[in-house]
Amino acid sequence: MEIVKLQARDRTGAGKSYTRKARAQGWIPAVYYGHGVEPRKIEVSHREFATVVRAKKNKHIIDLGLGEGTVAVIREIQNDKLRDGVFYHLDFMHVDMNVKVTVDVPLEFIGVPIGVKDDGGVLGHPHKTVKIECLPALIPENLPIDVAALKIGDAIHVRDISIPNLTLKYAPEEVLAVVTHPTREAAASTAAEEGEAAAAPAAAGAAPAKAAAAPAKPAKPSK
Repeated sequence: MEIVKLQARDRTGAGKSYTRKARAQGWIPAVYYGHGVEPRKIEVSHREFATVVRAKKNKHIIDLGLGEGTVAVIREIQNDKLRDGVFYHLDFMHVDMNVKVTVDVPLEFIGVPIGVKDDGGVLGHPHKTVKIECLPALIPENLPIDVAALKIGDAIHVRDISIPNLTLKYAPEEVLAVVTHPTREAAASTAAEEGEAAAAPAAAGAAPAKAAAAPAKPAKPSK
C-alpha cells in the first residue's frame, strides 16, 4: 500500500481563537500520538487532506513529515456532517513500521466462474473485506481472489490463499467464495424472462398477418 505524504507542522498556539484562525488560513488542528512517541499537537494542510479523502486514501499510512518515523494512520476525523470537505479536527495514531499490524482490506474477485457462465450458478462471498496481519509497508490495496475456475459446488477457503509475509486472521476452513445453484426465485425469474423473450418475436410476426387480411367487399346489389 502506498504511503501518503501530508504536509503537517507543530501548532504554535492554543485555544479556540487560535484554531479558528488556523482553519481560516487552511490548516486543520490535529493530534499525533501512540505507543513509543510523545503526544504532539499539530495541524495539517486542509487542501492536501481534502485531496487524500477525495482519492479515498484516508485508510493509507500517512507520512506527516515531522521528523524521522513520524508515520501514522488516521484514527478519527471530525467533519461537518452537512458540508463535504469541511474538517474540524483529526487524530493520527503512530505506526511502527517494524511491528506487524492487523487491518481490514477489501476482497477483489477476478474473473467469471465457469459455474456462473455455463451453468447459471451464483457466486457467493460472505466477506467484502478480510482482516490481515502484516508489516505496515506490506499492506495491500486489496486482496485479489481468482474465481474463474469455480464450478457449481466449488469454494475457495482461507487455507487456499497463500501470500508471502501476510496472514489472514480467520480459521483455515472459512469460506471466501463459493458457487451454488441459483435459488428457486432466481430460476423462476430467469424462466419468466426467457419466456417473455421468446414470446416477443412471435407477437411481432403475428402483427403483419393481421394487417394483410383485408375486409371482404360487400356484394353488388342485383339490378
